Amino acid sequence: MDKKNFLNNFTLDDRGALASLYEDVELCKKIQYPIHTRMFFPPEVWSTLENMKNALGVEVESRGVTQESEKRVILIKPMNYGEYDEDYPFTYFEIKGDSKFKELEHRHFLAAIMGLGIKREILGDLIVRDGMCYGAIFNDLYNFLENNLTVIGRIGVSVFKTEERNIPEMEFEEGVYLVSSLRLDSIVAAITEKSRSTAAELIKEGAVNLNYSVKREKDFSVKEGDVITIRRKGKFLFKEVAGTSKKGKQRVVLKKYK
Repeated sequence: MDKKNFLNNFTLDDRGALASLYEDVELCKKIQYPIHTRMFFPPEVWSTLENMKNALGVEVESRGVTQESEKRVILIKPMNYGEYDEDYPFTYFEIKGDSKFKELEHRHFLAAIMGLGIKREILGDLIVRDGMCYGAIFNDLYNFLENNLTVIGRIGVSVFKTEERNIPEMEFEEGVYLVSSLRLDSIVAAITEKSRSTAAELIKEGAVNLNYSVKREKDFSVKEGDVITIRRKGKFLFKEVAGTSKKGKQRVVLKKYK
Protein backbone atom coordinates (compact mmCIF):
# COMPACT_ATOMS: atom_id res chain seq x y z
CA MET A 1 0.00 0.00 0.00
CA ASP A 2 1.46 3.37 -0.98
CA LYS A 3 1.40 6.42 1.30
CA LYS A 4 -1.48 8.16 -0.48
CA ASN A 5 -3.81 5.18 -0.13
CA PHE A 6 -2.69 4.73 3.47
CA LEU A 7 -3.51 8.33 4.39
CA ASN A 8 -6.92 8.14 2.71
CA ASN A 9 -8.07 5.62 5.34
CA PHE A 10 -7.85 8.17 8.17
CA THR A 11 -9.80 11.25 9.19
CA LEU A 12 -7.16 12.74 11.51
CA ASP A 13 -6.20 16.27 10.45
CA ASP A 14 -2.55 15.85 11.45
CA ARG A 15 -1.25 14.44 8.18
CA GLY A 16 2.32 14.76 9.39
CA ALA A 17 1.64 12.35 12.26
CA LEU A 18 -0.04 9.92 9.87
CA ALA A 19 2.86 10.14 7.42
CA SER A 20 5.19 9.28 10.32
CA LEU A 21 2.95 6.33 11.17
CA TYR A 22 3.21 5.08 7.59
CA GLU A 23 7.00 5.34 7.79
CA ASP A 24 6.93 3.29 11.00
CA VAL A 25 4.96 0.55 9.23
CA GLU A 26 7.41 0.51 6.33
CA LEU A 27 10.44 0.49 8.67
CA CYS A 28 9.00 -2.43 10.64
CA LYS A 29 8.64 -4.46 7.46
CA LYS A 30 12.13 -3.51 6.31
CA ILE A 31 14.02 -4.39 9.49
CA GLN A 32 11.62 -7.16 10.60
CA TYR A 33 11.56 -5.85 14.15
CA PRO A 34 8.78 -4.25 16.26
CA ILE A 35 8.41 -0.46 16.16
CA HIS A 36 6.65 1.75 18.74
CA THR A 37 5.06 5.00 17.64
CA ARG A 38 6.50 8.17 19.11
CA MET A 39 3.16 9.61 20.14
CA PHE A 40 -0.13 8.58 21.74
CA PHE A 41 -2.75 8.27 19.01
CA PRO A 42 -6.52 8.74 19.39
CA PRO A 43 -8.88 5.79 18.84
CA GLU A 44 -9.80 6.72 15.27
CA VAL A 45 -6.15 6.07 14.36
CA TRP A 46 -5.19 2.93 16.32
CA SER A 47 -8.52 1.22 15.63
CA THR A 48 -8.28 1.99 11.90
CA LEU A 49 -4.70 0.70 11.77
CA GLU A 50 -5.77 -2.51 13.52
CA ASN A 51 -8.41 -3.01 10.84
CA MET A 52 -5.81 -2.42 8.10
CA LYS A 53 -3.11 -4.74 9.44
CA ASN A 54 -3.69 -7.59 6.99
CA ALA A 55 -3.58 -5.26 4.00
CA LEU A 56 -0.39 -3.68 5.37
CA GLY A 57 1.24 -7.01 6.14
CA VAL A 58 1.98 -6.30 9.82
CA GLU A 59 0.56 -7.06 13.25
CA VAL A 60 -0.77 -4.18 15.35
CA GLU A 61 -1.23 -3.76 19.11
CA SER A 62 -1.78 -0.67 21.25
CA ARG A 63 -1.58 0.32 24.90
CA GLY A 64 -2.57 3.32 26.98
CA VAL A 65 -2.73 4.19 30.65
CA THR A 66 -5.42 1.51 31.17
CA GLN A 67 -7.10 -1.07 28.96
CA GLU A 68 -9.99 1.35 28.42
CA SER A 69 -7.79 4.32 27.53
CA GLU A 70 -8.50 6.18 24.30
CA LYS A 71 -5.03 7.62 23.70
CA ARG A 72 -2.57 4.82 22.99
CA VAL A 73 0.95 4.12 21.79
CA ILE A 74 0.86 1.75 18.81
CA LEU A 75 3.15 -1.26 18.50
CA ILE A 76 3.75 -2.44 14.93
CA LYS A 77 5.19 -5.96 14.60
CA PRO A 78 6.27 -8.11 11.65
CA MET A 79 3.79 -10.82 10.69
CA ASN A 80 4.06 -13.97 12.83
CA TYR A 81 6.57 -12.27 15.12
CA GLY A 82 5.06 -13.82 18.23
CA GLU A 83 4.87 -12.46 21.76
CA TYR A 84 6.54 -9.11 22.42
CA ASP A 85 7.70 -8.91 26.03
CA GLU A 86 9.53 -5.57 26.11
CA ASP A 87 8.11 -2.56 27.92
CA TYR A 88 6.29 0.17 26.04
CA PRO A 89 8.38 3.39 25.97
CA PHE A 90 6.38 5.35 28.52
CA THR A 91 6.45 5.87 32.27
CA TYR A 92 3.39 5.72 34.53
CA PHE A 93 3.14 8.62 36.97
CA GLU A 94 0.96 10.06 39.68
CA ILE A 95 0.62 13.69 40.76
CA LYS A 96 -0.36 14.53 44.32
CA GLY A 97 -1.50 17.95 45.55
CA ASP A 98 -0.46 19.22 48.96
CA SER A 99 -3.66 21.12 49.78
CA LYS A 100 -6.31 19.67 52.11
CA PHE A 101 -8.77 22.45 51.29
CA LYS A 102 -9.03 22.42 47.48
CA GLU A 103 -9.27 19.31 45.31
CA LEU A 104 -7.65 19.63 41.91
CA GLU A 105 -9.67 18.50 38.88
CA HIS A 106 -8.75 17.01 35.51
CA ARG A 107 -8.70 20.42 33.79
CA HIS A 108 -6.26 21.79 36.37
CA PHE A 109 -3.77 18.96 35.86
CA LEU A 110 -4.00 19.03 32.07
CA ALA A 111 -3.59 22.81 31.84
CA ALA A 112 -0.58 22.75 34.17
CA ILE A 113 1.17 19.99 32.21
CA MET A 114 0.46 21.66 28.87
CA GLY A 115 1.72 24.92 30.38
CA LEU A 116 5.17 23.35 30.65
CA GLY A 117 5.28 23.08 26.86
CA ILE A 118 4.55 19.35 26.82
CA LYS A 119 2.59 18.48 23.70
CA ARG A 120 -0.68 16.62 24.15
CA GLU A 121 0.31 13.79 21.81
CA ILE A 122 3.22 12.68 24.01
CA LEU A 123 0.92 12.37 27.02
CA GLY A 124 -1.58 9.57 27.59
CA ASP A 125 -5.04 9.89 29.13
CA LEU A 126 -5.20 11.49 32.57
CA ILE A 127 -7.28 9.78 35.25
CA VAL A 128 -8.20 11.81 38.33
CA ARG A 129 -9.40 10.25 41.59
CA ASP A 130 -9.80 12.07 44.90
CA GLY A 131 -7.55 14.94 43.86
CA MET A 132 -4.78 12.64 42.56
CA CYS A 133 -3.85 12.47 38.88
CA TYR A 134 -2.56 9.35 37.13
CA GLY A 135 -1.16 9.15 33.63
CA ALA A 136 1.68 8.15 31.33
CA ILE A 137 4.34 10.09 29.46
CA PHE A 138 7.20 9.04 27.20
CA ASN A 139 10.27 7.94 29.15
CA ASP A 140 12.56 10.71 27.96
CA LEU A 141 10.20 13.41 29.26
CA TYR A 142 9.35 11.99 32.66
CA ASN A 143 12.25 13.68 34.47
CA PHE A 144 11.29 17.02 32.92
CA LEU A 145 7.74 16.60 34.21
CA GLU A 146 8.91 15.56 37.67
CA ASN A 147 11.38 18.44 38.02
CA ASN A 148 9.20 21.21 36.61
CA LEU A 149 5.65 20.48 37.71
CA THR A 150 5.78 21.72 41.29
CA VAL A 151 2.77 24.05 41.53
CA ILE A 152 -0.74 24.03 40.08
CA GLY A 153 -2.38 27.37 40.75
CA ARG A 154 -1.28 28.05 44.30
CA ILE A 155 -1.17 24.41 45.30
CA GLY A 156 2.14 22.63 45.60
CA VAL A 157 2.27 19.27 43.83
CA SER A 158 4.67 16.34 43.64
CA VAL A 159 5.17 13.94 40.73
CA PHE A 160 6.09 10.30 41.36
CA LYS A 161 6.75 7.26 39.21
CA THR A 162 4.21 4.51 39.69
CA GLU A 163 3.30 1.14 38.20
CA GLU A 164 0.47 0.05 35.95
CA ARG A 165 -1.22 -1.92 38.73
CA ASN A 166 -1.60 1.29 40.77
CA ILE A 167 -3.56 3.12 38.07
CA PRO A 168 -7.29 3.22 38.93
CA GLU A 169 -9.75 1.82 36.43
CA MET A 170 -12.16 4.00 34.50
CA GLU A 171 -15.42 4.78 36.29
CA PHE A 172 -18.80 3.96 34.77
CA GLU A 173 -22.48 4.68 35.29
CA GLU A 174 -24.48 1.51 34.61
CA GLY A 175 -27.95 1.63 33.10
CA VAL A 176 -30.56 -0.82 31.77
CA TYR A 177 -32.30 -0.05 28.47
CA LEU A 178 -35.23 -1.74 26.71
CA VAL A 179 -34.65 -2.32 23.00
CA SER A 180 -36.63 -4.07 20.29
CA SER A 181 -33.47 -5.57 18.79
CA LEU A 182 -29.68 -5.42 19.01
CA ARG A 183 -29.45 -3.36 15.82
CA LEU A 184 -27.32 -0.26 16.10
CA ASP A 185 -30.21 2.12 15.42
CA SER A 186 -32.26 0.50 18.18
CA ILE A 187 -29.43 0.84 20.71
CA VAL A 188 -28.73 4.45 19.71
CA ALA A 189 -32.43 5.30 19.96
CA ALA A 190 -32.54 3.91 23.50
CA ILE A 191 -29.45 5.82 24.60
CA THR A 192 -30.53 9.14 23.09
CA GLU A 193 -34.22 8.67 23.96
CA LYS A 194 -35.09 9.47 20.35
CA SER A 195 -37.02 7.62 17.65
CA ARG A 196 -35.45 4.91 15.50
CA SER A 197 -35.63 7.22 12.48
CA THR A 198 -33.77 9.98 14.33
CA ALA A 199 -31.18 7.44 15.49
CA ALA A 200 -30.80 6.26 11.89
CA GLU A 201 -30.09 9.86 10.81
CA LEU A 202 -27.40 10.21 13.47
CA ILE A 203 -25.79 7.02 12.22
CA LYS A 204 -26.03 8.11 8.59
CA GLU A 205 -24.38 11.47 9.26
CA GLY A 206 -21.42 9.83 11.03
CA ALA A 207 -22.28 10.87 14.58
CA VAL A 208 -21.98 7.30 15.89
CA ASN A 209 -18.78 5.30 16.36
CA LEU A 210 -18.68 1.58 17.03
CA ASN A 211 -15.41 0.39 18.57
CA TYR A 212 -13.91 3.81 17.74
CA SER A 213 -14.69 3.68 14.02
CA VAL A 214 -17.56 5.49 12.29
CA LYS A 215 -20.36 3.03 11.59
CA ARG A 216 -23.03 4.10 9.09
CA GLU A 217 -24.98 0.82 8.81
CA LYS A 218 -28.09 1.29 10.95
CA ASP A 219 -28.91 -2.44 10.90
CA PHE A 220 -25.47 -3.52 12.13
CA SER A 221 -25.76 -5.96 15.06
CA VAL A 222 -24.18 -4.80 18.32
CA LYS A 223 -22.63 -7.44 20.59
CA GLU A 224 -21.38 -7.65 24.16
CA GLY A 225 -18.07 -5.85 24.62
CA ASP A 226 -18.69 -3.30 21.87
CA VAL A 227 -17.99 0.37 22.62
CA ILE A 228 -20.55 2.83 21.26
CA THR A 229 -19.71 6.53 21.09
CA ILE A 230 -22.43 9.04 20.20
CA ARG A 231 -21.59 12.67 19.52
CA ARG A 232 -22.67 14.90 22.43
CA LYS A 233 -24.00 11.89 24.39
CA GLY A 234 -20.80 10.13 25.45
CA LYS A 235 -19.23 6.70 25.30
CA PHE A 236 -20.95 3.45 26.32
CA LEU A 237 -19.78 -0.13 26.83
CA PHE A 238 -22.30 -2.84 25.87
CA LYS A 239 -22.03 -5.08 28.94
CA GLU A 240 -24.69 -7.75 28.43
CA VAL A 241 -28.23 -8.74 27.55
CA ALA A 242 -30.06 -9.16 30.87
CA GLY A 243 -33.30 -10.83 29.85
CA THR A 244 -36.56 -9.99 28.12
CA SER A 245 -39.51 -7.84 29.20
CA LYS A 246 -43.13 -9.04 29.24
CA LYS A 247 -43.65 -7.21 25.95
CA GLY A 248 -40.79 -9.07 24.31
CA LYS A 249 -38.19 -6.31 24.41
CA GLN A 250 -34.61 -7.11 25.37
CA ARG A 251 -33.02 -5.61 28.47
CA VAL A 252 -29.49 -4.52 27.69
CA VAL A 253 -26.99 -3.26 30.24
CA LEU A 254 -24.80 -0.39 29.11
CA LYS A 255 -21.97 1.20 31.08
CA LYS A 256 -21.41 4.89 30.39
CA TYR A 257 -17.85 6.14 30.79
CA LYS A 258 -17.61 9.04 33.24
